[in-house]
Amino acid sequence: MRMIKLIATDMDGTLLTSEKKFPPHMFNIIDQLHEREIKFAVASGRQYYTLLKDFESVKDEVTFICENGALVFDKGENIFCDAMAYEDIVKLIEMIRQIKNAYPILCGVESAYIEDTHEEFNENADMYYARCERVDDLLEAAKRDRICKIAIFDTEDAQINTYMHVKHLNDSFKVSLSGHQWVDIMNPTVNKGEAMRLIQKKYNISYDETMAFGDYLNDYEMMQTCYYSYAMENAHEDLKAICNFNAPSNDEFGVITTIEHFLKK
Repeated sequence: MRMIKLIATDMDGTLLTSEKKFPPHMFNIIDQLHEREIKFAVASGRQYYTLLKDFESVKDEVTFICENGALVFDKGENIFCDAMAYEDIVKLIEMIRQIKNAYPILCGVESAYIEDTHEEFNENADMYYARCERVDDLLEAAKRDRICKIAIFDTEDAQINTYMHVKHLNDSFKVSLSGHQWVDIMNPTVNKGEAMRLIQKKYNISYDETMAFGDYLNDYEMMQTCYYSYAMENAHEDLKAICNFNAPSNDEFGVITTIEHFLKK
């Protein structure tokens, strides 16, 4: 194995167990990587401030690829934002407001923004967004922050309701089901792979010096940025097909086990 200079991992289904718990000794492993000057990146669909809360004790040793690649924070600094155009946000919010049982969240660099309109929606927003601001008008909030994603919460079933109303936008945006009750809309250029290339370029790290772990199709582009691409045992078959290596499942702590094996070499 060549000298590795960058290791990146997805969160849900990859680093985290099925019970959403971190593997044992994880923070110790991140410390060891830092001591060896190996960068550690977390690549997730989650908000930066939510990830920051999870990694508080090692926050200065982690690069955060957030909102599926739309935002990158390194050493507390926002080094990349694939911001949506304001006129696009206006059109999308006006459209979403016409969909029954659909509630939008603006995901920005400084915060997430919601209109305080529905109890279940409010509870879910607080669950997934550590920094979430209630506003009277989302379109006014969009003027004072860079918005990189619109997440839509559906109080019923996103696939048969909200997604059916917005899937035609895939010609102009990246529209994806991100959960039973969630749909995400982003710029078409957003993916974890582009964020990885940004980090590689910033720190002069090559394809052969990069390792990454993933389990689902939103990790696809990230796996194409490195030779040491690991699909988890529990990964989607299409992801396994493009990865060069396999790792034990997330419930077997596959990410940490593989990194520990590498560190002992």
